[in-house]
Amino acid sequence: MVGGHLGLNDHEMTGFLILGEVKGGVSKTTTMDFWRADFGLFRTLVERVPWERVLTGKGVQKGWTFFKEVVLKAQEQVVPVYCKTNWWRRQLAWLNREILLGLRKNKKFYYLWKKGQAMQEEYRGLIRLCSEEIKQAKAQLELRLAIVARENKKCFNKYINNKKGPRRIQG
Repeated sequence: MVGGHLGLNDHEMTGFLILGEVKGGVSKTTTMDFWRADFGLFRTLVERVPWERVLTGKGVQKGWTFFKEVVLKAQEQVVPVYCKTNWWRRQLAWLNREILLGLRKNKKFYYLWKKGQAMQEEYRGLIRLCSEEIKQAKAQLELRLAIVARENKKCFNKYINNKKGPRRIQG
């Protein structure tokens, strides 16, 4: 789009639109998701192989190599793979968009209060409101987990294990 002059100079105005998405640092680390693996299918795939007939006449090393190939091929078919997220990209389970915007607003209001441009009572009221929303969101999450835990214990255990901190080596 070209048209008109900018002020008194003879430069023409040019506008353009760049289409695309800005991506953050994407992790390429893939991990096997054993929570969703179908071990029944794995067992049937491994049992289909006539082991005695296949392994006769082979040495220990060749037999072991063949066994590993069969097991790894079955594993590829049975265990799904997902991209592992980095620990700093992980989001809290109870944190939704509304609460995130509230926290950002609190941060901005804090800086205004420190500069003397906002009242302390307003800031404390905003903090109370945001903390109540966080408590409600956490309570709703725990309630949903309690309901789901009856049917799907893996989901509950996965949530609990994610809440644990990293293991520290004592020595």
